[in-house]
Amino acid sequence: MVKRDKETPYSVTELTKIVKETLEKSLKTLWIKGEISNFSAPSSGHIYFTLKDESNQIKVAFFRGSNRAPGVKLEDGREVIIYGRVSIYGKRSEYQVIAEEISVVGAGDLLAQFEKLKKKLADEGLFDESRKKEIPRFPGKIGIITSPTGAAVRDILNILKRRYRAVEVLIYPALVQGEESPPQVMTGLKEFNKRDDIDVVILARGGGSIEDLWAFNDENLARAIYASQIPVISAVGHEIDFTIADFVSDLRAPTPSAAAELVVPEASEVISGLNSVKKRMLRSLVSAVSMYQERLAGYAKSYAFSVPFELYNDYSRRVDEASTDMKKALGILLEERDKKTDILKDKLNLLNPLNILKKGYSVVYDKNKKIVKDSRKVNKGDGINMKLYKGTIDAEVKKTNK
Repeated sequence: MVKRDKETPYSVTELTKIVKETLEKSLKTLWIKGEISNFSAPSSGHIYFTLKDESNQIKVAFFRGSNRAPGVKLEDGREVIIYGRVSIYGKRSEYQVIAEEISVVGAGDLLAQFEKLKKKLADEGLFDESRKKEIPRFPGKIGIITSPTGAAVRDILNILKRRYRAVEVLIYPALVQGEESPPQVMTGLKEFNKRDDIDVVILARGGGSIEDLWAFNDENLARAIYASQIPVISAVGHEIDFTIADFVSDLRAPTPSAAAELVVPEASEVISGLNSVKKRMLRSLVSAVSMYQERLAGYAKSYAFSVPFELYNDYSRRVDEASTDMKKALGILLEERDKKTDILKDKLNLLNPLNILKKGYSVVYDKNKKIVKDSRKVNKGDGINMKLYKGTIDAEVKKTNK
């Protein structure tokens, strides 16, 4: 390689090409051992994953034309030996291994730990269906333990708002990845169990690799879920992902969005059901009144009532009174149903953003008219606009707390 001075520097592309040629010429082909994570097999037929050990990791590309591992099942957690060559992926200037042959050694340490803990807790009865608590059909307040900035909580809140606005939501912010995650999630469970107004708890996290979801395979967290007096729904990862939390929870949702669908009914369906019950009751009462009136008319034509006509008049008067009482009762019943429907409508209106602002809250917009959710998104001296229940306020940022 010819050295260049300051006047004729290398471009990034040129340097990447030099490093690529140097690596490929010096290392050529080699054998490398590690554990698969972030496995991906797109429709192209190529396979991509990360090969890792206890300390480091490297990207691997296994192209369809080089596939010399027929019948081998590759997946996250598998320990494999790869034969291939080291190269550089130019677009990102990151080094990788181009695999030519892959052989599976056995399940990786993480999967082995997972299966071992799963068997241990199953033998202790933590997964038994008989001890799982029933999820309430119409929860009044839902507790959610998740990252407050993740996509999972946004998906859940959007679906709850669309389906059943009457429900209240309380979010306990917690890390959902890493060593600090299990203690924070357990603390959230403990705090919710101290309250008497939480009907169900959702543990939520979006998808990821087995390493990303490992916090929900913690034994202490599993025992905390088992000990919870409040029903717990596990909504961790995607549909194909399974964690220990899924098995010990009272209900497993394949995704956070699915948890929101499962935990509350559709409000329109509830109202439609109430209206159907109302109509059926009305038809039943009217039918009963008509039946007794017809029966009484038949009795009136009989010989027994034709002679002592006064008896007929007496019973006719009683039927009229009973009919009046029944209509009054029907009116009261329908009035009560209307009141319940109005209460439901009032609850649905509780989440109206203007009602929230009326209580003294405000929404802050930055200079680009975007909602500010994080103090790190604005700087000292920036202009901001605050939306109140009535009117707006223009202000300048004096100080931010990071």
